[in-house]
Amino acid sequence: MAADVDRWVVVSGAGGALGAALAKHHAEAGWRVLALDRKFESGGSAGNITACTIDLLIEAEVHKALADHIPANQPIALLINAVGQIWNEPILAMRGARLAAHSLDTWRTVIDANLNAPFVVATQVAARMVRRGGGAIVNFSSIASKGNAGQAAYSAAKAGIEGLTRTMAIELGPLGVRVNAVALGFIDVATTKAALTGERLQEYAQKTPLGRLGDVGEVIGAIEFLAANSFANGTIVRLDGGLRL
Repeated sequence: MAADVDRWVVVSGAGGALGAALAKHHAEAGWRVLALDRKFESGGSAGNITACTIDLLIEAEVHKALADHIPANQPIALLINAVGQIWNEPILAMRGARLAAHSLDTWRTVIDANLNAPFVVATQVAARMVRRGGGAIVNFSSIASKGNAGQAAYSAAKAGIEGLTRTMAIELGPLGVRVNAVALGFIDVATTKAALTGERLQEYAQKTPLGRLGDVGEVIGAIEFLAANSFANGTIVRLDGGLRL
């Protein structure tokens, strides 16, 4: 997909390490980028990036951000739906002498961050894409979508993302919008390091057949493939170095 300053990339979760890197890459490649997150200290524009601080769970805020910052005559070519939150919490755990169940509050928070927010952004952007001649959406799943001990909520949300991706691809393909996903393994970014101990990350790197973590450039390559290949629709690209949990 060739870069064009009159065409836009929307990046949700652009306040996180990976989302920020993806926004920066596309801006440097000449795209206009609308970066969405609730984590920005302040909004505003810098170079080709317009940062907008909103709650991605509120449809009206997402709709307004698109309307306010992207001119009506300029299409959104690509949505990189990178919003999400890694979370570790077992179904049952000993807390002192008591066996405690997974918190329903944290379950809801993780589902909101990893499934509901991507759904809201994808549907709002898709509606704009359909009205402007089509586009491509790339959602983010995870190696944990197949199930991972200690990550019940996160795994459930990412499995939901894969189901959502396939369903959107079926419904929106005829309308000119292709929807795909990248299921990430362990990527060498700050958010991964914040969610897991160094010892745990080293263990995962050693278990990965390639013997290392992935890097941001490899994530960018997967996104660019899905954005450029006009026959890719409903595809889940597994970018995990061959690791199976």
